[in-house]
Amino acid sequence: MDQAAAKQQIVERIKQASNILVTVSNNPSVDQLSACIGMTLLLNKMDKHATAVFSGQVPSTIEFLQPEKTIETNTDSLQDFIISLDKDKADKLRYKVEDDVVRIFITPYKTSLSEKDLVFSQGDFNVEVVMALGVKDRTQLDQAITAHGRILHDATVVSINAGNDKAAELGQINWQEPTASSLCEMLVSISEAFGTGLIDNQMATAFLTGIVAETKRFSNDKTSPKVMTMSAQLMAAGANQQLIVSKLEPPQAPPSTGKPVPKAPPPPKPAPAGVLNVSHKPEKADSPEVEVKAGEIHIDEKGNIISSGAPAPVQPTGPPAPLIKTTPMPTIQSAAPTPPPPKSDNSPLPGPHTLLDPSGHQPAISPPFTADTAPKWDKRAEDLSTDPLSSSTDSDDVLIVPGVQLITP
Repeated sequence: MDQAAAKQQIVERIKQASNILVTVSNNPSVDQLSACIGMTLLLNKMDKHATAVFSGQVPSTIEFLQPEKTIETNTDSLQDFIISLDKDKADKLRYKVEDDVVRIFITPYKTSLSEKDLVFSQGDFNVEVVMALGVKDRTQLDQAITAHGRILHDATVVSINAGNDKAAELGQINWQEPTASSLCEMLVSISEAFGTGLIDNQMATAFLTGIVAETKRFSNDKTSPKVMTMSAQLMAAGANQQLIVSKLEPPQAPPSTGKPVPKAPPPPKPAPAGVLNVSHKPEKADSPEVEVKAGEIHIDEKGNIISSGAPAPVQPTGPPAPLIKTTPMPTIQSAAPTPPPPKSDNSPLPGPHTLLDPSGHQPAISPPFTADTAPKWDKRAEDLSTDPLSSSTDSDDVLIVPGVQLITP
């Protein structure tokens, strides 16, 4: 069928019909659902009884269009409810709307009426035109529609598809526009045939949503001068373009450099009360280290350190130091485990720079300390006529210290 002729037939059939069903495929796109919402609102504004039906899950992307207020999940509202009564018992019928209640009045004819005289039943589906948006064949129809075969049998089925895919063979009128960017573009193009000024801001936002979704925010090859002109007209009618783009734009992923981002080290845990943490980081010395070369340090016979170029140590003057006699302190036994037996006397003693084994080596015991520490130049000890260790020493000249005996000259 010629596309211009199909488009004109759809316009004429919609003008003639009063009850119109708008539906989509069983796996609809954003364009299909947006076109369904916009077209249903447009038909209702034309004083048509239009119903949108889709039983599947509506994607959250178009929640801002409030689809739950327009799209129904079943066809219950399309079927009449019938009340039957014997005509010989009825004289007159009338109804009255009171607030939210519709009252039906039946005036009996020469008799009385009760609920037993009434018969309730479901009538046929009250559908004259089925607009299938984006549906190619019957297998793509929503199950809410295919569950009732009478709907497609009694109504005029109109299929509308965009793109140059295989033409649909669904209904009596099949309109396919190869150059159209979307279903919303096709429906907006026929809206002017129903009258001017019909599209309000809610319809315009729904139609522009389908166009933006199919053109990938006006970035793919479906974007044409006609699309841009129509989008400008929809924005002039009140379409919220910024809201549409913000809702349809996918979330941006953070840029990846290809390298794992190092994790920051966890903060140090505070030390419990009474616990001191010891730092193992190298600390700066209070004073710089001085390198001493070999031969620059000498030790004299008295154990004093003499560096090259340094003055000799000053010997103390005055009276000679008193002689000190010490007695070995008693050995204190500790509760530590018994050390291993000493090595044999034949084993060599470790040198001054040999690392001692703290567990297997028994340190050598130095000879007892004596008071004969006077320097060689002190000859006063030789002039003593009495034995300093004899018992004849006067008690007033002796100072007794635990473990140490002091003898004065």
